[in-house]
Amino acid sequence: MKFLKFNEIDSTNNYMKENISSFENYDIVSAKVQTAGRGRRGNSWLSPEGMALFSFLLRPERSLSIVEATKLPFIAGISTLNALKKIKDGAYSFKWTNDVFFNSKKLCGILIERVKDDFVVGIGINVANKIPEDIKNIAISLESDHDIDKLILKVVEEFSLYYEKFMAGKWQEIIEEINANNFLKDKKIRVHIGEQIFEGTAKNIAEDGRLEIEMNGEIKLFSVGEITIEKDYY
Repeated sequence: MKFLKFNEIDSTNNYMKENISSFENYDIVSAKVQTAGRGRRGNSWLSPEGMALFSFLLRPERSLSIVEATKLPFIAGISTLNALKKIKDGAYSFKWTNDVFFNSKKLCGILIERVKDDFVVGIGINVANKIPEDIKNIAISLESDHDIDKLILKVVEEFSLYYEKFMAGKWQEIIEEINANNFLKDKKIRVHIGEQIFEGTAKNIAEDGRLEIEMNGEIKLFSVGEITIEKDYY
């Protein structure tokens, strides 16, 4: 396994994508600081020193279908959650579709990008960094002196185990574990899709990765959308 470490880089995902032919399965790129980190849909990703900022390569033995690929963020999320549990106790949860929460605040974000048949898995975890005052109500740091490189290796190890389980046909076991750690479960939420807003109560994450929301006594399934929780409405 190759583990490249940078003091500063624009984006570990970008670096791995631009040099993908030089990497093998589960090789890692990390950085102390990212100057152009990104989240889903191109949102900027605050990436100061003290975070675990890294990307690793998943090179499947066969081409994954679109349906299979949509499950990778969930695998990355539960893998990260379990790795974190091993370094610090606390209330960890998975927020659909790709965030890990700690004590009800965002601790980790995940961005997976496909390059032909390869996948670059980008993860950012607030380990030792201080959270800016203006986002302390929604984000949190472990404020831990745990060795960041060891944490990164643990996350990749956990991912490899869950991925093997997934490829062995055990997705049902994985989604059940994810639902046992489902941050949104039974919370009143709004789903924002473009100009449309849907209100309801979040339920389970379905086997296909869509979020079940109870609306007017019926279960509706959502595959995309920005989530706000009732307490954040106003």
